[in-house]
Amino acid sequence: MSVRTLAIALLILGALLPLIGWQTQSPVGFVGPALLLLGALLLWTRKRHGR
Repeated sequence: MSVRTLAIALLILGALLPLIGWQTQSPVGFVGPALLLLGALLLWTRKRHGR
């Protein structure tokens, strides 16, 4: 698994978790934005310093 694949997976998971979290009223809804931020950060640093 490449860093790009991991970042895209984190973005997708981060986008889905708030929807699931708000429906079930679980704290998992607050993890989604953190995963979105992490995925975006991975993609940004890969573009900046990538090969």
